[in-house]
Amino acid sequence: MGSLRFNSIKLVGFKSFVEPTSFQIEPGLTGIVGPNGCGKSNLLEAIRWVMGANSAKAMRASGMDDVIFSGTKSRPGRGQASVTLTIDNSARVAPPMFNDDEILEITRTITRGSGSKYQVNNKTVRAKDVQLLFADASTGANSPALVRQGQINELISAKPANRRRILEEAAGISGLHTRRHEAELRLRAAENNLDRLEDILGQIESQLLSLRRQSRQASRYKRLAGEIREYKALLWLKRWQSALEALDTSAQTYKDSQSKVVDLTRNVAKLTTEVTNITTTLEPHREEQIIAAAVCGRLNAAKDALENDAQAAHSEIKKLEARLTFLQGDIEREEGIVLDANNASERLGEEFEELKATRDVSGALAAAKKETMDAIEARTSVEGDVNTLTRKSAEHAALVSSATRESAQLESRKSRLEDDVNTVKASHSTLEATDNSAQEQSLFTASLTEAHEALEKARDTERSAASRKQNTETQEREMRDALNTVKQALSEAEAEQRAFSSIVNSARGDSNWPSALESLQVEKGYEAALAAAFGEDLDAGLEDELPLRWGGATTPSTALPNGLKSLSHFVKAPDELHARLSQIGIVDSADGDTLAKQLQPGQRIVSVEGDLWRWDGFCASSDVPSPAAARLENMNRLAEIEDKIPALNSIVATANSKWEEARNARANADDSARLARKALPQLEQTERAAQSTLGRFETEQARKTEQKSALVARLERLEEEFSSVVTLFTKAQEQAAHAGNNEELERELSEANELLVHARAHADETSGNYRSLKNEVEARASRLRSVEKDLSDWVARAAKAKERITSLHGREAETAMALATANDSPDEFAQRQQTLLSELSQAEQRRRDASDKLAEIETALRLADGNLRAEEQALGTAREARAASEARLTAAQERREEIQSRILETLSCEPDELTEQFEELSPDNKMPEPDIERKLERLSRERENMGAVNLRADEEASEQEDTLKTLTAERLDLVAAIATLREGIESLNAEGRERLLKAFDIVNDHFGRLFVTLFGGGSASLALTESDDPLEAGLEVLVSPPGKKLGSMSLMSGGEQALTATALIFAVFLSNPAPLCVLDEVDAPLDDANVERYCDLLDEMCQKTDTKFIAITHNPVTMARMDRIFGVTMAEKGVSQLISIDLGTAEKLTA
Repeated sequence: MGSLRFNSIKLVGFKSFVEPTSFQIEPGLTGIVGPNGCGKSNLLEAIRWVMGANSAKAMRASGMDDVIFSGTKSRPGRGQASVTLTIDNSARVAPPMFNDDEILEITRTITRGSGSKYQVNNKTVRAKDVQLLFADASTGANSPALVRQGQINELISAKPANRRRILEEAAGISGLHTRRHEAELRLRAAENNLDRLEDILGQIESQLLSLRRQSRQASRYKRLAGEIREYKALLWLKRWQSALEALDTSAQTYKDSQSKVVDLTRNVAKLTTEVTNITTTLEPHREEQIIAAAVCGRLNAAKDALENDAQAAHSEIKKLEARLTFLQGDIEREEGIVLDANNASERLGEEFEELKATRDVSGALAAAKKETMDAIEARTSVEGDVNTLTRKSAEHAALVSSATRESAQLESRKSRLEDDVNTVKASHSTLEATDNSAQEQSLFTASLTEAHEALEKARDTERSAASRKQNTETQEREMRDALNTVKQALSEAEAEQRAFSSIVNSARGDSNWPSALESLQVEKGYEAALAAAFGEDLDAGLEDELPLRWGGATTPSTALPNGLKSLSHFVKAPDELHARLSQIGIVDSADGDTLAKQLQPGQRIVSVEGDLWRWDGFCASSDVPSPAAARLENMNRLAEIEDKIPALNSIVATANSKWEEARNARANADDSARLARKALPQLEQTERAAQSTLGRFETEQARKTEQKSALVARLERLEEEFSSVVTLFTKAQEQAAHAGNNEELERELSEANELLVHARAHADETSGNYRSLKNEVEARASRLRSVEKDLSDWVARAAKAKERITSLHGREAETAMALATANDSPDEFAQRQQTLLSELSQAEQRRRDASDKLAEIETALRLADGNLRAEEQALGTAREARAASEARLTAAQERREEIQSRILETLSCEPDELTEQFEELSPDNKMPEPDIERKLERLSRERENMGAVNLRADEEASEQEDTLKTLTAERLDLVAAIATLREGIESLNAEGRERLLKAFDIVNDHFGRLFVTLFGGGSASLALTESDDPLEAGLEVLVSPPGKKLGSMSLMSGGEQALTATALIFAVFLSNPAPLCVLDEVDAPLDDANVERYCDLLDEMCQKTDTKFIAITHNPVTMARMDRIFGVTMAEKGVSQLISIDLGTAEKLTA
């Protein structure tokens, strides 16, 4: 059978892969390399993410939006990321909803702040659909085949129950788990719905009983409502008459107040005319008073302004005098500056002339410079002679040292070659003496034959034990299926018992006592007859203190007509009901109408269908639903189920006993098979050890032969080299003897050094004299420039001071003239002040005369205005009285309209029609309103004390009965659906157990073999622990590396743990290969030898399975074993790029 094949993956904006990046997933081994932090592991996370991973922590992120490229210093962040996985479905093994396409493109896209969406071939699907697609292909986001960094350690340290997941992957039941979980959710939902439905059924049955009681209350309620309506009509008639009388009274009051307002209005008009005339004469005198006051104000303002001008002139004189004094001080200061500038200029001029006279010393400076250059040339010539003699002396010393050293080296080499020749000869003699290969080879071959025969015998025993195990497993599975079947039947019976018990209990309603119905035992089929005969009387109890009870009566002697059988023949009941039961006959529905005419008082007949005929002529058809009949049927059904449950319990106990026997037999067979399998690895190891020993012996023999040949060749080469070294040693000794002595050269070198000391001293002296003279010349030139600049500054400062003196003299003359003018202004101000005082006195007299006349007229106006206000106040009071009477008239009219509206609203008629609609009403009725209101209150209170009354009780009862029938049918459908779901879940569990146990044996066999291959020996096995149910059991790994005792993985070294976990993962591949395996730095804890074994195992997996392997690694050994290599680089900080190298193609090109 084919499987899904992963072809490629494309990343856009995912983590550090900001640019669109395609990664082809080819068959064989694909390596991914690159430095730490460049984004290699992001490829594995992209694969897991597109498979439906929903944990941000598993993506090494704080939130799922963190998988979107967040930006760098040079690149902005992205708002969206997507990963597309292309899968080959040519084998048509995808789920039905995807199986029509040969190529599947699964795309997951995430938008920042909006979540993810999934698409398959551009069609939007659910995340669960994508997860189920990969689960059915034995892979997925959490598949053990996608090994992230640190996952090997997690597998090692995981609890056995958590480690079972890799066994489930091997069994291919990951998708089965998902479907079982969904079925369990549906089962729980269905059971909850059944519980709610049973509650609703109980509520509806109680509501039916309540509705019948409510119908009796409705008639009383209607009677009270009629009386209340009649008294309301009388009350409103009384109120209507009172409203008409109040309206007539208010209209007369309004008419009187209107006449009074008219009279007062005439008086107010007369007084208003008088006030207007006085006001007219007042205005000219008020204007004259205002004009006189204005003239006084203007003259006072002119006087104040003149005083201000005089004060300002005095201030200006003071200011000009101060300014004149300040200008005179500035002139004296500037004249002092001019005097200082003249003195400084004279002194600096003398110094400048003196420096110019002593400036020319260039001749002495040139002579000192020439003497210095001659001394330096002499020193350089002597230094050249000394360097030449020194080099010759060094060359001679080096020649002597080289000859001596070469002679010593050749002597040492000659001695070492003599020792090597002796060592090689001794080794060759030892090899010749220890050669006894024929006898040892015979012993090793016999051991191998013996180990092979023992292994074959153990394999026969293991096959026999496996066959017995398979037979016992089949028997145990058959017994378990039989047990599950009877358990299912028992569970259904118990569920029905609970359901019917709930229905029976809820049918009691709110009754606080046991009814007679609970004491009856009715033959099946007669429930409807009993319910029709008794009706609600069955709710009464049997105890004396109950409000509704059966007290018992003497059984009548009256016989039923036509020899009918009484209902007591079919019902077992307490004695209190015998009298009633004996007078109820059972008839066919067709004969009921005929026999009903023969009934005696107290007798009644019923049919098994539920028809009723009573002695007084009352008849009831069976078509009328009867809750009591339903309760009786439910009670009979409950009794049948309760009788059935003990038998089912007995059958379950028997089936459970048989299943225990079969399970024990299977456990014994498992132990035998386990022991046989456990013995195999040791024997296989013994055989491999014998083969290995024989192989090592043969290898050792070949090595010794090669070693002998190599020793002979090396001896020849050493003897030839020894002869050459002896020749070279002789020549070196001759060169050392011919080296001459160098005393003459040493003497010449000493004389040259003395001359060099004298030349250097003379050069230093002349150079110092030249530097002193040069510094003195430069200092004089600098001082000359400074004096020249200071002289120019003092001349400019004196010129500016003279300009300022001229300007200050001009300003002094202007200020003196202004001061003379200001001293003449005080006399002019005194003359103008005298004129203003005379005009002001005349204006004050005019203002006083105008004010006196104005006061007389205002007094007369106040008197007239007081009279007008008194009349206006009286008019206001009259108007308020008129408004009040008008308001009372309006209120009376509104009251009449309101009563008319309320009568129309309450009684649906006009006031004039009250006596017509209610004939018993009389306008002359003397009953006072308070009595009518009290009567109404009493009737209303009586109606309210009845509480809520359902006027639609009959209609609602019919609706509830229809609903009860519908829900009962739905309940039966729901019970059937629950049974179907339980069968489905049990079937999934059985299939899962079978596939898990089968996968366990296969994985265990592969794990033991791969462990031995990786470790070169030892043994390993798997064990199910913690539970007898494989679906709940844990997976324990028991290993024994070569030379160590059997133990758990936690006791092993880091490298051994990594190899063991790798063997376990690959054992899963061999049992149920996943289409893709990604190994993220799994080889990190392994040494070179174990890495070679790890790579050999990868090659073996590629040959035995169709799995495509991707290995993320830093190990050069692993890189060398890959078919192709992809490199992940980060040339731009924070942005990953992918490059590829196909090693297979590269090898062909280099060949």
